[in-house]
Amino acid sequence: MTTIATSAAMESVANAVAASTEQLLDFLSHTVQQKSVTGYEDTVTGLYAEFFESRGWPVFVQQLAGTNAAAAGTADPEPRVDARANILGYYRHRRPGLPVVVLNGHVDVVPVLDEAQWDLPPYSGAREGGNVHGRGSVDTKGGIAAALYALSALDQAGVDLPFDVAVELVVGEETTGVGTRAALERIPTRLGTIVLEPTDSAVVTVASGLLFFTVEVTGRAAHTSVPWHGVDAGPKVIEIYQALSRLGDERSARLTHARMPFPSAVPLAIGTVDIGGWRAAVPARGSLSGRIGVMPGEDFNDVRQALTACVDQVAAQDPWLVEHPPLIRWDNQGLASWETPDTDPVVHALNEGRRRTGLPPKMEGMTAGCDAGILRTAGVSTAVFGPGDMRFAHSPNEKISERDVIEATHVLANALLTWAENVQEPSA
Repeated sequence: MTTIATSAAMESVANAVAASTEQLLDFLSHTVQQKSVTGYEDTVTGLYAEFFESRGWPVFVQQLAGTNAAAAGTADPEPRVDARANILGYYRHRRPGLPVVVLNGHVDVVPVLDEAQWDLPPYSGAREGGNVHGRGSVDTKGGIAAALYALSALDQAGVDLPFDVAVELVVGEETTGVGTRAALERIPTRLGTIVLEPTDSAVVTVASGLLFFTVEVTGRAAHTSVPWHGVDAGPKVIEIYQALSRLGDERSARLTHARMPFPSAVPLAIGTVDIGGWRAAVPARGSLSGRIGVMPGEDFNDVRQALTACVDQVAAQDPWLVEHPPLIRWDNQGLASWETPDTDPVVHALNEGRRRTGLPPKMEGMTAGCDAGILRTAGVSTAVFGPGDMRFAHSPNEKISERDVIEATHVLANALLTWAENVQEPSA
């Protein structure tokens, strides 16, 4: 095994990152140009496989079809399982028996539903104004590019590591997390995982989880010329909406965390409201769908019961709803909240990676759901780290700063060097 003193390795790696900056950013731009909306990730996975193949590094294609994760029953069965696959690549080589550090990023992006609000085409990948523009640039193709070129810089510097590094590029994160659940079938045991979500290069050690829900209300239709013969579901949906908003406010005031000093660490937000179906008929149906945050230490069932009690309290005040109670549907099994101790090796490595890159300490929490919850539930040491600002994710004019991507590349390379110092060398 070739080893390099840390100071020399850091300098060599920094030089390698600087030399490959344009290649890194062009690669990121090219991946953004691929419209890899959830369910159609195969538009971009080939590019990532080529990254490993071009360097002679091992790379494997894990088809969703045949995995337990894809076969598991969900409210929305996974589409196109025969066409979709995770890409699993290894740094330099794969050595059976060695522990594995995993870098996890998702290649799927959310659909563009607001193209008229974009200044540039959503999949342009344009490099303008010091940013790479386009859907997926910040969530999470920027983080993936930084991770891949951190490994490339380590390779150019001649660094071998006392553990294997696997990069799992997964599908379906934006919907069910099926890709990461399938990836765990391939690598169930690992030293730790860095999840490459946009954190503005902060080290995220805690996150609230979430439950998706839908509340359905039944009224009675009538011609709108004689609306008094019907029962309008609309006001009843609005009353439930307002009650849930108050529940969200109460939970936000009560459930706080020092690393999540946001207006809410457990946001309760309604994403859709659907009332009626014909303008000349009193609405006979209505529904609202949203998410409720879950704090570390909270039980999913307790959160479900709190939301159910809120809806039941509204219904109890309405004679119609007493006879026709609202239906509450839970639209996912729940994305777990999680927390990783500051003393964990993955947290230490990332903190030291920031320090060695010349950055001050920056540890935070997040309220966005991501696959870290799946990994922590499986007992995997996990932290979230990546370039870019989360406020640009899922939004028109999504973009990521080129400077942030380069900086994150340095941090990830230095984090792996730090981690290597604390792992015993394998015997010859």
